[in-house]
Amino acid sequence: MIHSKYISQNLSDLEKLVKELAPLLNEGGVMTLNGQIGAGKTTFAKLIIQELTQIPLEDIVSPTFNLYHTYNKDTLEIAHYDFYRIESEMELLEIDLNESITNKICIIEWADKFRDLLPKDRIEIFIKYTKNERVYRINPLGKFREVVSNLAKIENFLGGLDINFTELQRLPGDASNRHYYRVMSSDNNMILMDATQESVIKSKTGQTNGIDDFIKIQEYLDSIDVRVPKLIVRNKIDDIILEEDLGEYSYTDMLTKENYQKLYNPAIKTLIHISNINHPKNISTNSNPHYLKEFDLDIYLNEAEIFIDYYWPFIHGKQCNADNKKEFTHIMGEVYSNLTNDKTLMLRDFHSPNLLFLENENGFRKCAVIDFQDALFGHPLYDLVSLTNDARITIDEYQEKYLIGLYKKNFPFNNFQFDSSSFMQQYHILGVQRSIKILGIFARLAILETNQNYLVHMPRVICYIKRIMRSGSIQALACWLNKNFKETFNV
Repeated sequence: MIHSKYISQNLSDLEKLVKELAPLLNEGGVMTLNGQIGAGKTTFAKLIIQELTQIPLEDIVSPTFNLYHTYNKDTLEIAHYDFYRIESEMELLEIDLNESITNKICIIEWADKFRDLLPKDRIEIFIKYTKNERVYRINPLGKFREVVSNLAKIENFLGGLDINFTELQRLPGDASNRHYYRVMSSDNNMILMDATQESVIKSKTGQTNGIDDFIKIQEYLDSIDVRVPKLIVRNKIDDIILEEDLGEYSYTDMLTKENYQKLYNPAIKTLIHISNINHPKNISTNSNPHYLKEFDLDIYLNEAEIFIDYYWPFIHGKQCNADNKKEFTHIMGEVYSNLTNDKTLMLRDFHSPNLLFLENENGFRKCAVIDFQDALFGHPLYDLVSLTNDARITIDEYQEKYLIGLYKKNFPFNNFQFDSSSFMQQYHILGVQRSIKILGIFARLAILETNQNYLVHMPRVICYIKRIMRSGSIQALACWLNKNFKETFNV
């Protein structure tokens, strides 16, 4: 649990404090360090950087003379600043402070020299050095007050269980407000999902942010033999769950040119398995019913409008006018009219970050699904599109054709209205709708939450849309995109 005051008498004490504080920064943020010369600001900063990146301590150097250094591990970037020698605000502009605060984790020594320029969301640490000890005062500001409060809830929750946990390791999150931790213990590691900061109000697209839906769908998927994490325990008051840890072999991290068939064959078979089942509307396996909403025209158009509401101003710098929006909505409605009314269990986010490869399982259960709470009744090809037009990793055209061929070979066409000849038309309709929605979501994160981490994926998503445009199956939409986003979608 994070306290406001810590006393350190040796390096071991400091390392324990660093392990407690480092998870707060695992997905971004600013930590400021203040104290007299010799208080230990640089040592503290170096230990935080080492904890987050696993870079050897001897390779992390003081930024006193260079003013700042940057460190990278995977997608994590850390900027380590020292304001001691900086005399003016102009110098801060020259060393990319604003860009670092927006896009990286920032650790700043002597931060109080320019306190008025610091973001309101930060963790302040004041260090006082005496002869025998150092006193660290921790002051979380802005959003970090809630983060620290949530961590206290989590540790209280874990403390009340018969679990000998040794460490709480923050895991990379997704585009939601959920947070994930690996609970390290002397027995078995577990995954903790914290949804205390999520809204439980259903949106107009049919999505819900509550853990209730996650658990009910998890139970149903388990009952039909889809590999999902086992639920261990839930804290209903704080919306925290503890579940089975299935490991770290996500498709996002594992995919290579050589192994994609090994990974994706069980993923395709999982989708075929789901399509072969006549799913009930009430999928709950206990006394509390859970009725799946249908992915209908309203949801289809509402999701598509995320593109016009956010991607348009992101590119053009202003909102789309009413006539252009009306034309876009009409075109998308016409595209939807060519979609058959086939329905099955649709997981919606069946893509690489949510899939784990389990070597010790058999058949399609080698593909484990870890996020599914937004499931609906929808078209069976939507989840195939999620897999083959993955926004996080590139699926090239050769791989896409292979996966489509494998899917078509095993798909139960007799259970649905479309056939092999109309397959690609259905596939492209769902593919373009999903991809333009994703562009809108990434733009929305950048505009409303100043979260620019997803912008790097936009060119990949645009490439998928251009593939579909070249197929000639969505002519009216292709013409509209070429007219209004000529530099981006000119095909």
